[in-house]
Amino acid sequence: MLIRFFLENFLSYNDQVEFSMVPGRGRLFPDHIVRRKKSTGINVLKSAVIYGPNAAGKSNLMKAISFAKKMVILGTKANEPIPLKKFQLNLKNSRKPSKFQFDFKHRDKYYSYGFILDTNQIYEEWLYEINKFREKLLFERKTNSGDVTKVNFGKINSSRSLDKQFLKFVGKGTRSNQLFLTQSIEQNVQDFIYPYEWFDNVLRVIFPDSKYDGIEFFFAQRRNVKDVLLKFLQYFDTGISDIECETYSLQKDLPDIPEDVIVRLRKGLKKKDSKAILTSPKNEKFLVYKDHDEAIKAIRLTSKHRIKDSDKKAVFGINEESDGTQRIIDFLPALISLLSTDSVFFIDEIDRSLHPLLVIKFLEVFLKVSSKTNGQLIVTTHDSNLLDLKFLRKDEIWFIEKNKEEESKMYSLEEFKPRYDKDIKKGYLLGRFGAIPSFEDLNKLGLHKK
Repeated sequence: MLIRFFLENFLSYNDQVEFSMVPGRGRLFPDHIVRRKKSTGINVLKSAVIYGPNAAGKSNLMKAISFAKKMVILGTKANEPIPLKKFQLNLKNSRKPSKFQFDFKHRDKYYSYGFILDTNQIYEEWLYEINKFREKLLFERKTNSGDVTKVNFGKINSSRSLDKQFLKFVGKGTRSNQLFLTQSIEQNVQDFIYPYEWFDNVLRVIFPDSKYDGIEFFFAQRRNVKDVLLKFLQYFDTGISDIECETYSLQKDLPDIPEDVIVRLRKGLKKKDSKAILTSPKNEKFLVYKDHDEAIKAIRLTSKHRIKDSDKKAVFGINEESDGTQRIIDFLPALISLLSTDSVFFIDEIDRSLHPLLVIKFLEVFLKVSSKTNGQLIVTTHDSNLLDLKFLRKDEIWFIEKNKEEESKMYSLEEFKPRYDKDIKKGYLLGRFGAIPSFEDLNKLGLHKK
């Protein structure tokens, strides 16, 4: 679970901002809080909804989370710049590094991990095990201007650790543009596998144009997932009465696929578990992969709709469904994961192509059904229908707005201390909480002049 996220000097964020999932003093909706199991633990909220006008910085927050995840999981290449985009509207920022810090819980342990970097190198990196009262150093890394990296370690459990000499060797050999956490995993150091695992398997970011390209595998490889998917598709009123996943041999069953396309696919599908999306000449969408015998297989997910006055059903490819239905289908693996695992999902513009009532129902399903997991759902939206204190806590509602210097600022509704019987939606649209578009006088456009 994410506890806090700190960000400084990235895209529209200049000064340090904090996004916190630690609950305030409000007593409403206690089931929206994952309670600590020990006195030293930390209570954490299950959800957050983030508002702001266009270009305020909502997507930039998501990009910051995604950038940090990629830095940890994918790492960097030698002698290549770090793909960092700083705040551009302050000349001092060209010399000022950027800072990212995550406080999170994973496998019943609490961690604080962060790094400071620019496009050339990583200056600092740290990992602590934390609780409500103290923090314990796991490692601290610093790289000076001479490209010399030093890593200091806290107390390491020798029964499951490589010796400290090897850890220091790995630290010394870490490139100045590579995170030590990433390098340690590449060198098979297991001491810091849990924090890495959180970034790799737990943290997920979904952008408006993101497609769940592996939904066919998700459907085909998980038991009973069809029934769950179908129940949700029917609950969200998509009109789909059934869903199927069929596997084809690319060369035997799909003869209209050109041979040169098959050759390119065979060359491209080299790595284990690699896959590709293929659109046939008939505009049918397939997920393509290599099986254990090196044969290229294609999976196609189809939906079925009832035909009026008939026992038969019409079959459609998922790409033939409406944009809203496709968006729901892309979200469903995330929702199923949230209901069954401790995943953390950030969804940018959850209301894209979705009816406002569907957005409410999506969050409602998560909040009501996910009580047995530690999953978290954090979304950005323009849908003001969610601004309802009968549905969300004050500390679950956040705003982002820009100041005159084009710097994004984040703050919670709880800072305003509104009464629980207040119409939050009306107050927001009237500008009482900020984070709404600012318009000039229409007459200044001069459109009425001849």
